[in-house]
Amino acid sequence: MVRSIKGRLLLWIFISMTALFAALGYALHFKLHYVVEDSVDKMLHASLQFVKGLVHSHDGKNIECESNEFMQGDYITPDSGHYYQVFLNGELLAAADSLFDKNFNLTPGKAESYNAKAQEWLYHSIGPNDEPLRVIQHDFVYMDTPVRVIVAENISESLLLIHQLINYFLLIVPVMIVLIGMISLVIAEVSLRPVQHFSAALEKISHKNLEERIPVNKQARELRRLAEKFNSLLERLHRAFEAEKNLLGDAAHELKTPLAVIKAECDIALQRERTAEQHAASLKNVREVTNGMLGQINGLLTLTRLDSGLLDASAFEPISLTDCVEDAALLAKSLATKKNVAISSSLNGELSVLGDQDSLTEAVLNLVENAIKYNHPGGFVAVELNRRDNKAEIKVSDTGIGISEQDQERIFDRFYRSDAARSSQDGSGLGLSIVQAIVQAHHGEIAVEAQSTGGSRFTITLPLVTKTV
Repeated sequence: MVRSIKGRLLLWIFISMTALFAALGYALHFKLHYVVEDSVDKMLHASLQFVKGLVHSHDGKNIECESNEFMQGDYITPDSGHYYQVFLNGELLAAADSLFDKNFNLTPGKAESYNAKAQEWLYHSIGPNDEPLRVIQHDFVYMDTPVRVIVAENISESLLLIHQLINYFLLIVPVMIVLIGMISLVIAEVSLRPVQHFSAALEKISHKNLEERIPVNKQARELRRLAEKFNSLLERLHRAFEAEKNLLGDAAHELKTPLAVIKAECDIALQRERTAEQHAASLKNVREVTNGMLGQINGLLTLTRLDSGLLDASAFEPISLTDCVEDAALLAKSLATKKNVAISSSLNGELSVLGDQDSLTEAVLNLVENAIKYNHPGGFVAVELNRRDNKAEIKVSDTGIGISEQDQERIFDRFYRSDAARSSQDGSGLGLSIVQAIVQAHHGEIAVEAQSTGGSRFTITLPLVTKTV
């Protein structure tokens, strides 16, 4: 239950309410004691002043306490719980008739508080009948003689009232907690209902209807952000599924033609007897077609590894991008010579990036080889490396057949080849897809544009690092 949102809500509400009621109980207990003691203290002060006023002298020599004036009410009822004592020079001068033992010590032990200005002590004490007492003691000097007045009040009824109120509170608290728990359960159920609706909407979406979306505006405000994230996830999944479907369709289409060629060559070879030269020609055709298929399969395997996270950015290290470009240009020299295409490189400075050197070299080499393959005899390929602000730019320009604006929009799609490319060179249609995957794995960008003088230019942009290799 604790693992569910509803269970956690109930648990936290229970803990919060228990802590709140415990704090309220403590505060109530403290406040009641304070109010009762304050009320009793005020009454004791009034009685103290009255008793103090009874202390006088008729002849200016002898001090006496006219207790007869005070012998009324609770102070004349035996063991009533209302007591007073008057001491003169430490000797008992007068005591309330309610106090059976006139010398009973009303102030045993240590005083609870002391008011130095008023010369008053406050005590909690025990009366002659073991009843709890609140006691006030006041010392003063009358006619150069120390006088002590002690007034006590039975507070058992007040304490009983406090205990009854506390017991009532303790009795009502569990009922309130249970009641609040039931209300909280209903609130949690109603509050989580939008989550249930959200979950139900998700359950309706499968691989067959990934184009469906969760209606954001119909969700609770707290779930709208989550709905937007889920819709974004569904959009990515939809694109991935569509790309996979297209990939399978394109792969089947691309492999169908070479397989048909192989089958045709085999059928022709088996229909009648042929010379060794004819068999060799057929096998040569099969090998060429097989090499093309092998290139497509290898390209697919490379893209699959890249899609599965072959290049982990967390494992990248600072490498020399200058070395990558220089190595790619050197590796393409032999192909350029064979195709009668001139190649030049312009490397402006030592630039470093975080990445994998082999994969970046492969990406640049792929662009350079494409620029050579789809070029004209006597054409030209330029490879440039420059710094622009905090980024490195690799540009591969050629004077080849060029890429139309319409084809530029799909040039990085898997298996896509323009009509001009198909008519001029064999290929798998995966090379630029691999280049794009490598560049994106390095948090970079790749773009293509047509040149006004003919041909095309590919530009790779990568973030630089300040650390040198």
